[in-house]
Amino acid sequence: RLVDGENDTTKWWQAAGHKGRLGFITSMTEHFCGTCNRVRITADGQLKVCLFGSAEVSLRDAMREGASDTDLGLIVSAALQKKKFALGGHGNAEGIKKANNNRPMTLIGG
Repeated sequence: RLVDGENDTTKWWQAAGHKGRLGFITSMTEHFCGTCNRVRITADGQLKVCLFGSAEVSLRDAMREGASDTDLGLIVSAALQKKKFALGGHGNAEGIKKANNNRPMTLIGG
């Protein structure tokens, strides 16, 4: 087992004597939400602070309305303040499934 970085989403492993490594993303069984420092901007200009959360903030619309860099910074900061502790606030995989209002990575341009 390799040592992971503080904000890694992957648990890294390497077989002795081999150059490659294998990573597991255990977001359901051992969530890493408390140390996640990632945000995403979707292909249509929405800011997502969590892949499991349904909340999105339109940076595209703000920019089209003439938001300044300061305004955009405040918008991003406000979105980050509302980030849920774990799994987008859904509790577990079943909660995510039942919410049924989240766009998966394949639909956000990831």
